[in-house]
Amino acid sequence: MFDVSRLLLDNKINRRSFITRLTQAGISVAGAASIADALAANDKPGAAGTGTAPESGRVLENHTGGELMAEFLIDWQVPYVFGLAGSEEVGFLDALVDRTQLQYATCLHESAAMAMADGYSRSTGQTTIVQLHSVAGAAYALGQLAGSFRDNIPVVVMAGRQSANFRGQDGFLEAANLHQLPQEYTRWTWDLMSAETIPEVMRRAFLLAEAPPGGPTFITMSKDLQEARVPSAEILPRSRSRVATEVAPRDEHVQKIADALLAATLPVLFLGNEAIRYDISGEVAGIAEKIGAMVMTAGKIPVVFPNTHPNYAGQFQDDRAIMPDIDAFWSLGAAMFKTGARPSEPLISRSATVMHTSLVQSEVGRNYPVDVASIASIKSTSAAVLEELRRRNTNSSAIRDRNRWVHEYSAKRRRSLQEAGKGEWNSVPIASSRLMSELDRRMEPDAYIVSEIVSNDKFIRRHIKFDHTRPFEQRRRNFDTVSGVLGWGLAASIGVKMGNPEKEVWCLTGDGSLNFGSQALWSAVRYEVPIGIIVFNNGQYQANRLNQNRYKGRMLQTGKYIGVNLGHPDISYVKMAETYGLEGERVDEPDDLAAALKRCQHAMRDGRPYLVDVRIGTWAAGSDSDWYDFFSVARNEHRKSQGARE
Repeated sequence: MFDVSRLLLDNKINRRSFITRLTQAGISVAGAASIADALAANDKPGAAGTGTAPESGRVLENHTGGELMAEFLIDWQVPYVFGLAGSEEVGFLDALVDRTQLQYATCLHESAAMAMADGYSRSTGQTTIVQLHSVAGAAYALGQLAGSFRDNIPVVVMAGRQSANFRGQDGFLEAANLHQLPQEYTRWTWDLMSAETIPEVMRRAFLLAEAPPGGPTFITMSKDLQEARVPSAEILPRSRSRVATEVAPRDEHVQKIADALLAATLPVLFLGNEAIRYDISGEVAGIAEKIGAMVMTAGKIPVVFPNTHPNYAGQFQDDRAIMPDIDAFWSLGAAMFKTGARPSEPLISRSATVMHTSLVQSEVGRNYPVDVASIASIKSTSAAVLEELRRRNTNSSAIRDRNRWVHEYSAKRRRSLQEAGKGEWNSVPIASSRLMSELDRRMEPDAYIVSEIVSNDKFIRRHIKFDHTRPFEQRRRNFDTVSGVLGWGLAASIGVKMGNPEKEVWCLTGDGSLNFGSQALWSAVRYEVPIGIIVFNNGQYQANRLNQNRYKGRMLQTGKYIGVNLGHPDISYVKMAETYGLEGERVDEPDDLAAALKRCQHAMRDGRPYLVDVRIGTWAAGSDSDWYDFFSVARNEHRKSQGARE
C-alpha cells in the first residue's frame, strides 16, 4: 500500500489509478477513496461537508534551508528533535538556537536517538523526527530503524551529507548512495535535490510515514542545501496533510467473519503487533463475550489485551494441547507466524477456517491458507464485526456453554500461574514471578511499562495486572518491540515519558539489553526524565542458552555455552548508573524487593530517574553452568616472551 501511496504523492499516478490499485488489492472503494483524499492537499474552495475555507499555507521568504526545516516542524507541532549533532547538519542545528519551541534532545548514540523517537511515537501516536549525521549516524541507527519498520511506527529520519559540489571526491564520511542504505527498512527514501523543496519533501516524508501500514521514512539533505538562502517557500498546513488509517472492510468480509465465528466450536481471536498502534481491546472483548471466543496474543508482542479478562487465554502456543481443536482462527494484525524456526507441522489445522485482517498486504495469507483475506484496518473491521454480531441472535445454549468453558479455562490458567509463583516466592536468586508480583503491587494502575526482557517477557502477562474493568485511558499499557534488536528499551522508555509526562513510566530491561543501550542513561539524567529502571540481571544471555539447548549438541551435553555468560568480570549496573549521574541500588534478597521498589517510585515522584539492579534466577538445562569462553592474551604473550628468552 505504501508503494502506491508514494506513486500518488510523486504524481506518477492519478487518483483514479490509485483507487483502482487499492481495490484490486482487496481494499474497499470507500477505504481507498478516504486514503486518497487524505494523501493529497484538498484544493477545493471549501472543506468537504463544512462550507468553510480550508486552512492556508504559510509562505516564508529569505530563509535558509535549515530554517525552513525548523519552521516546518514548528508549524506541524513537532516538539522534539532526537539526534546527535554532526558537521553536515549545521544549517539546521543553527536554526534551532532561536527557535526554543522546538527542543533538541541530545543522545550519546544514534541507536538511542532512534529508540527514543520510536518510544515517543508509539506511545502518543504522533510522528517524530530523528536527525542523524551522514553514513556513520545512519549506520548506528539502522538496528532500531529496523525495529520501527517491523512495528509500523511512523518516524521521519533526516541524515545530513556532504555538500553537492563535494560529492564524488570520496570526502570524509562520504557515502555515494546514502539515501539507499536503509531502503529495506523504510517506507520511503529520498535524496533532497533543492533547498526550496524542503517543506514539500518533509511533508511527503511525514505523510508516507503515516500512510497505512505506517513506518519510518528516510531523507538525506546536503550540507549546502541546509545553508542556502531560499527566496520563497510554502509550508502546507498539518490540517490538510493527514492520512486516513481507518480503512473500512468490505461488507462481504464482515459477513463471512461473523458467520465463521458463530459456526465454530472453538473460535480464537489472535492479536498481533498492529494492535500496538491501534487499540482494539474494547471491540475484541465485545466480540469474545458475544460468541464465547478465546483471545490470544502473538509471540513477542506486548500486552495489547487486558490479561484479567475472562476470555483471555494467554499467548498463542502457551497451551499446545488445545491448538488442534481451534476450528476458526481470526488474525487481527498479526503475522502467521513469527517463530524462530519452521514448525514441524502447521500450527493451525488445515481444516480450520482462517481469517486474516491487516493493513500490511505482504502478510495476509502469506504462510497459511486464508478463507477471508481483508486488507483493512483492524479497528474498523473489529468494530464492524461486533456491530454485525449484535444484529444477530447469539443467545443460544451453545454459545453460553462455550463462554462458560472459556471462562473456566482462563480462571484455571490464572490459578495455575499464581500457584507456580507462590512456589518460588522465596527463591534466591529472586524469581522473575516474584519481581513482577512486587512491581504489580507498587505500580500505579495506569502506569506505562516499557519492556525488553526477552526470555522473561512472559512474566509480565502472567503477574502484572492489566485490568479490563478500567477504561483504556486509565489502564496500564505495555510497550515492547518484535524486532529482536537489543538496546531499544531504555531509550524508548525515555521517549515514552517525554510524550506522556503525566504517566508513571517503568523500564523493565534485561542486563544484556541494558549493555546494548546504556548510553541512554545520560539522556535520562540530562533531561530529568523520572523513570524507574528495573534490571532483570541473570548474568547471561539466557535466550541464547535456551536456543543452544534446542540444538541438543555438545553445548547441552557439556554445559559449555558459547557467548552466553555475562560474568567474569561481573558488571555493576549501579556503578554504571552512578557514572552517568543516576541513583541506584542492587537487590539480591527477595524480602528487600518491596522497599527498593518503593524508593525507586519515590525518586520518580521527586522528578529523578532511579535504577534497581535485581539478581534474578535462571531456568532450564544449563541454568547452573558458570562456564565461560576464556583465554588470556596477557598469559599467551608472557609464554611467547619466556620461550624467546629461553
